[in-house]
Amino acid sequence: MNLSISKKILAWYKKHQRKLPWRKYKSQKDRHYKVLLSEFMLQQTQVKTVIPYFNNFYKNFDTIEKLSNAPQSRVNKLWQGLGYYRRAKFLLKTSKIISKKYNSKLPQSYNELIKLPGIGDYTAKALLSIAFNKSEIGIDGNVARVVSRLFCIKDKKKIPHYAEKLKVKNNSSSLMQGIMELGALVCKPNNPNCIKCCLKNLCKFKDNKKIYMSKSSKRKIIKKLNACIYIKNKKILLTRKNDFGPLKGFLNVPMFENYSDILQADLEKFFKQKIKYTKLKKIKISISNFITEVNCIKIQNLNRINNDYIFFTNKQIQKNFKSSFLDKILNRVEGF
Repeated sequence: MNLSISKKILAWYKKHQRKLPWRKYKSQKDRHYKVLLSEFMLQQTQVKTVIPYFNNFYKNFDTIEKLSNAPQSRVNKLWQGLGYYRRAKFLLKTSKIISKKYNSKLPQSYNELIKLPGIGDYTAKALLSIAFNKSEIGIDGNVARVVSRLFCIKDKKKIPHYAEKLKVKNNSSSLMQGIMELGALVCKPNNPNCIKCCLKNLCKFKDNKKIYMSKSSKRKIIKKLNACIYIKNKKILLTRKNDFGPLKGFLNVPMFENYSDILQADLEKFFKQKIKYTKLKKIKISISNFITEVNCIKIQNLNRINNDYIFFTNKQIQKNFKSSFLDKILNRVEGF
């Protein structure tokens, strides 16, 4: 039965797979690099969101050697707006290790892959399967959903065991991608299209829908930030020095969390000088696993500006530092 399931998935995938940029490659080395890059970008991010970022990133760094020699600031710039920014740092660190330790070749063993920054159990197995066609199945959200519904599994700890039963000796790459594709396109978290599923006659989900329908995701952490907007000569002040984790190292307006309940005192502590300001409308922005409540503040004066801050025009920002987080803040400023 399990072999029959795998064959059905492979046949379905051959017919229905999406044309994605990381599925086209010039050589095996190019394939390995594209799979690595895509897996980093796809962590907790939808395919449709990743595609333009992947294309632009690959256009700038089309080999792991080129990426390994890139400055972090350049990588951050290309990543900006994609979210989960630690991935960009881990990706660069991993590329440097691969270039130096493995002669720019992606390691082919689980034990070596798992030691690389930003690579966990799922990513290591996905790389082995998709890039090297090895008999592995990584458990991401899509795979877990397909397997749990297919075999009527209530205990999540048992999912890897049942996933192992689907392994094949050949076509492991297509099987892994096929299961993920089935989860993304047919066996969706909500409103799965069971009628069009290639496994509808073998799946136990149809009789247990209430049990296996996706529950809402984990509650996000609420973070309160003060975003300081200072404009001079039609240029806005930006900095990479922000303490809020998901935005560390990326250009944004100066931001800080409250030190006390008195905004005036907090602003003067942050800028280390007397401050005049105007409050703008508050906004909520989702980033990583946070919901940020951003208190937008228009600064009227800054007598001293240290080297951590740089002025940019709106044109420079839109061309070089596109960020949905920054855009939403700038939308609160009239005339910029």
